[in-house]
Amino acid sequence: MNNSILRQVTDIQLQADRLIKEKVSLEQISQFAQYSDEIKSFLLSIIKDDFVLNYINEIPDLNLEEEIKPSGVIGILALIFGGIGGSYYNEKRKIDNAKNNIREIRNKYASAEFMLKNYFN
Repeated sequence: MNNSILRQVTDIQLQADRLIKEKVSLEQISQFAQYSDEIKSFLLSIIKDDFVLNYINEIPDLNLEEEIKPSGVIGILALIFGGIGGSYYNEKRKIDNAKNNIREIRNKYASAEFMLKNYFN
């Protein structure tokens, strides 16, 4: 079981890398967020060490529903003209914001992987 847990932690890091590097949709990011939440919940349920638990709790959740306030001239123009341009702009901003969060999630899982290898050995 320990090897499968470590494989999942490695897998989510690989998925995060792919999402960061490629052009992706909000649906793909949403699936990643769900997978991350499932792994995090599972780890929280089986780990007994407080130090490792605290670190796993620090893995951020990826919330795509967060309201992103427009900024700059392009943001103001997107609000004014709305329609397709505004929708595209909002989706792109959500994806860019999510990619920043995915980087943080990937880094946390990388550190957690090191801790988990020590925990299970």
